[in-house]
Amino acid sequence: MIRELEVSGFTVFPEKVFFSFAPGINVVVGGNDSGKSHLLKLCYSLTKWSAEGGKKSLPDRWAEEHRLRKDLMRVFASRNLSALTAQNRGNGLANVRAVMASPGTPENLGQLRFRFHSNDEEAGLSIEEMPKRFLDIPVAFLTAREVFAIFPSFVQLGAKFPEALDGACWDLCRALERPAREGEMERPLIQVRKILWNILAGKAILRDGRFYLSRPGQKLMEMSLVAEGFKRLGMLDYLIANRTVRGGSVLFWDEPEMNLNAIHLPMLGKVLIGLAQAGVQMVLSTHSLFLLRELTIQLAEMTNETLSRRFFGLNAQHEHARGVSVSSGDSLDDIGPIESLEAEIAQADRYLKLS
Repeated sequence: MIRELEVSGFTVFPEKVFFSFAPGINVVVGGNDSGKSHLLKLCYSLTKWSAEGGKKSLPDRWAEEHRLRKDLMRVFASRNLSALTAQNRGNGLANVRAVMASPGTPENLGQLRFRFHSNDEEAGLSIEEMPKRFLDIPVAFLTAREVFAIFPSFVQLGAKFPEALDGACWDLCRALERPAREGEMERPLIQVRKILWNILAGKAILRDGRFYLSRPGQKLMEMSLVAEGFKRLGMLDYLIANRTVRGGSVLFWDEPEMNLNAIHLPMLGKVLIGLAQAGVQMVLSTHSLFLLRELTIQLAEMTNETLSRRFFGLNAQHEHARGVSVSSGDSLDDIGPIESLEAEIAQADRYLKLS
């Protein structure tokens, strides 16, 4: 799991910022252009790199530098490393330090430090400190882009030209290809799936290389015909079924509330908390005030008091190209005012004055 991240000179973070993640649920809050997706993609790239490095006994540093460079460029869909520096904000030298560790593994064995420069593309990425132990856990990223409906095309194209696809979406398609193993399910995850089935009124199944929504008493419905807000919930259902998401895994989820009606968000909150209770480290981004309040309400319940949580507030500082300011704490109140949320609150106050 990812424990710490320190970064400077990377995309929207020209100055040094620090993130300390909880093993349970982590919520990144911010408006457009505040770096929420960049943060999730960076964390995902590093944990994915470490998890796949665990398959090698004695990896060479130069090979790992090449692999990490490739992973970053593919996940960010960037043509070169220079584009991933904060050169437009006055800092073309990116420095990243991350601490990652599997459950039960000492944190001091999983530190990674690397750097790259916008003016030295040929030199590429330089790893200054290699982890002494790689992760041995599944890592998944539910992107803002829904891939269920175009899954067959993605798989066919990605098998021939993987470099042509968004890396996170291609990774997601590969994870969805794995067959379901429902007989091995832990009880907490069975409960999470029941909530998902209740929202979907059915469950996702893979048949002959295509995904369908299976509902009792109805013919199978192709996923391309399913409501947009339900497709990513169906993906999560299947990732739990095939054990990509399980206790000890890490799930990154970019705006889980996307295309969902407010009536479903309380149940979505139960899904997120249920996954964290099952031992899944959750790192999600959102700018939904409704979802944030729902999570706050549910986390305050006695049954969830011991669940570790962390909130991160990102505010874009456009003046003088200062990048993004970061605040963090164990509650929504700790991260201070967030511009996008304040706009919703202000509108609610204006609406109430009409009556």
